[in-house]
Amino acid sequence: MDIIMEKLALIPDYAVKFTPSILLALIIFIIGRIIVRKASTKTVKVTSNIPNVDATLAKFFGSLILFVGMGAVIIMALSAMKINLAFLATIIGALVLALGFALQDTLGDFASGIMLALFRPFKIGDEVNIAGERGVVVDCGLFRTKMKTRDNIVISVSNGDVFGNTIKNFNHDGKLRLDTDIGVSYDADLDKAIATILKAVSTDERIYKDPAPWAKVTTLGDSAVTIQLRVWTDAEDHRDVKMDISQPIKQALDKAGIEIPYEHAMIIFKEA
Repeated sequence: MDIIMEKLALIPDYAVKFTPSILLALIIFIIGRIIVRKASTKTVKVTSNIPNVDATLAKFFGSLILFVGMGAVIIMALSAMKINLAFLATIIGALVLALGFALQDTLGDFASGIMLALFRPFKIGDEVNIAGERGVVVDCGLFRTKMKTRDNIVISVSNGDVFGNTIKNFNHDGKLRLDTDIGVSYDADLDKAIATILKAVSTDERIYKDPAPWAKVTTLGDSAVTIQLRVWTDAEDHRDVKMDISQPIKQALDKAGIEIPYEHAMIIFKEA
């Protein structure tokens, strides 16, 4: 009991001795945190205005500034508290080694995030297919990539899975080809059918004139002759054109008297 009372009596002395250091460390941390966050935001804005630097890379630089900057602020705050950094570094090294095995997937995601920033297989706003998931990229972080589907569902994929899988980028070149199969009757005039299909899409301003729309017979099916139409559009118009193109083609073929047959099967009975 005497020992406890003796230690309690020393609390005022400890408070006088360590309070200035603790307050200084808190001030350094708070001010440093504000400065680093502003530096990160400013980095994103400045790098976004640099030619050939897109929003994805700009955000990566901002995240990197925040990550490194906060590490430096924490070290300065600990120095203000007169903590032996060499001893602390030894402890941190041991912790990193121990946690490295437990957090190897997270460290792999971080490394993959750096690789994605360097190689840039996609950028924010691109529609991609990653690990079987398709959506528009809305965020590229150091550890995870977020996509939003057409029905407004947000999908978060770890960067390790992103970098380690096949990435399909539908916006990379800015244009896409749209293939549409149209079945016509075997009795139809195929040259007339092809001309009718091409004329039906010729007025759509979203469809490129160069390369020009292309239509040829590609398959002789069980119930119909398949004519494949190929057109080129801007990547952002591809989905809308795909949804809009069938109706004018159907109406044009009906007007030209060209039948689009139903699938049917012929059964022949043979006498034994």
